[in-house]
Amino acid sequence: MSPSTLPALATESPGRVLLVDDEPAFQRLGGAFLRNLGQEVTVAGDADQALEAFATVRPELVLLDLAMPPSMDPEQGLALIARFAGVPVVVLTGHADHELALRAADLGAWDFLPKPIDPDLLRFVVTRALRKHRLDQELQQLRQQQGEEAMGLLGQAPVMQSLRAMIRRVAPTQVNVLVLGPTGTGKELVARALHEHGRQPTAPFVPVHCGALSAELLESELFGHLKGSFTGAYRDQPGLVEVARGGTLFLDEVGEMPAAMQVKLLRFLQEGSFMPVGGRALRTSEVRVVAATHRDLEAMVRTGDFREDLYYRLKGVVLRTPALAERRPDVPLLAARFAQMRGVGISSSAMAWLGACDWPGNVRELKAVVEAAAALLLPGQSDLDAEVLALAAGVDLGPASALPGHGSGAGSAVGAVGEPGGLLDAALTELERRLISEAMQASGGNQSEAARRLGVSRVGLIKKLGRLGLK
Repeated sequence: MSPSTLPALATESPGRVLLVDDEPAFQRLGGAFLRNLGQEVTVAGDADQALEAFATVRPELVLLDLAMPPSMDPEQGLALIARFAGVPVVVLTGHADHELALRAADLGAWDFLPKPIDPDLLRFVVTRALRKHRLDQELQQLRQQQGEEAMGLLGQAPVMQSLRAMIRRVAPTQVNVLVLGPTGTGKELVARALHEHGRQPTAPFVPVHCGALSAELLESELFGHLKGSFTGAYRDQPGLVEVARGGTLFLDEVGEMPAAMQVKLLRFLQEGSFMPVGGRALRTSEVRVVAATHRDLEAMVRTGDFREDLYYRLKGVVLRTPALAERRPDVPLLAARFAQMRGVGISSSAMAWLGACDWPGNVRELKAVVEAAAALLLPGQSDLDAEVLALAAGVDLGPASALPGHGSGAGSAVGAVGEPGGLLDAALTELERRLISEAMQASGGNQSEAARRLGVSRVGLIKKLGRLGLK
């Protein structure tokens, strides 16, 4: 084989090839040929060198001679195939033995080349094997991303990888789970992922907010009531523990549950039985309970605000959702996904701006700002830039101190999403002011022309000018 037999191969990027052969001449010529194809080549002369190189280089392809020293027995080479798991192995041998080739394939070899090796065939096999490996890697990444999306828990930060791994381990069991973490970190997403990856994913998933109702209403909501049990009870109403039968009951913000209800919930968790409001006979329902809260339940137990026995009943397995500050490298990934959901992109400057923010409201806050910015894009704009994001966040883009969480009042401005007079109203007002100012400037101060450009009446424009202080 001559290294100059064929021209260099144009590939997307060099492949890492491990050539395992004890013949110095083949090491030299084969290595030179592969390098001329544009590959990065590591050579090993025996099994020990091959395993060491595999561990350090992490090749994308192994070319393996089956006759390895010291024994030169092909069985030794066959035994190595399993040690190179995860990458294609092309077996090389001077013995054109059909049976040996079949055994190598059974053990996981991807292809088989007899010596003397044809250069054209070697180039073809190497190129195809590297492409296969890279396609397999891409497929694995896509499957991983699909798994993350199926959970609704995107992110590559170690804390997120650990969280998803724990969900996969816990989901098939029936143990109760307590999800702890700051607001806006996706505790309900964790609960849904536990349900959807559990034993009964088609069974009901029933959420209930424990702090949104009084003790009396929460009891009726959870355990149901009978007709005539109280004013307005015109018919029997099943409780959510019955609705969730066979599935998952998600107790959101369980730390807000009134003390009177904690006792009744404890009995249900202990015995699986409950009494509807106005009822005289116990009923049963088998559900998996996932509870979540942003509060420190252990501190509440110490102060007597939460029952200790209920806490330990809920605390089967504890999962923690991290604050966005603990997974800052995930911000661009999350922002890009939220923008994609709105059919827009994000510029590099916008990504840099987003990465500089503290996001005290966590993922929920980031999502709200990206969605608000997408709504504020002008016609013809397809990408979010730092300016429109800052506008949506209700902060001044000028000084660095005005970034969310970095300046006085900035964090609270961003955190006002959904509140009356919050950032969306402010952003819309600012956008209206900017559009009117640009129209007035373009029309040379002619109100009639500016109104025509804006698609409003002249009287309407005059009113807006007065309201916005632009007269």
